[in-house]
Amino acid sequence: MMTTRQPSNPNHGHRQLAFILDIDGCLSVEGLPIAGSKEALHKLKSLHIPFVVCTNGGGQLESTRAAKLSKTFDMEISPDQVILSHTPLRSEVVPRLKDHRVLIVGEHCGEVARAYGLTKAEEIREYGRR
Repeated sequence: MMTTRQPSNPNHGHRQLAFILDIDGCLSVEGLPIAGSKEALHKLKSLHIPFVVCTNGGGQLESTRAAKLSKTFDMEISPDQVILSHTPLRSEVVPRLKDHRVLIVGEHCGEVARAYGLTKAEEIREYGRR
């Protein structure tokens, strides 16, 4: 008796693969892609392998950084795929401190904190001028 073997699903029986990739110094340097990084991201996308990009930098919204990365890598990178140093604040800190006075240290981080919903966020420079 002959049987025909069906093509196997590469993810069948295996956990789905995903990547967390560092931006600065790994995917790009000073806003320019490192050799091979653009092609690697495009390959991940074409294979429908989920990925997020992260950095210890901040001072801008995830949507702003996603737009810059989309341009750098010639592909759509959504804000949900971008994790900045302050991203965890949105879910962990903002709900508890949204109406409290919060001192913010970092370039442009006051704007980010207020955009996240910290209504009384004050940058250290603002505080120092009072």
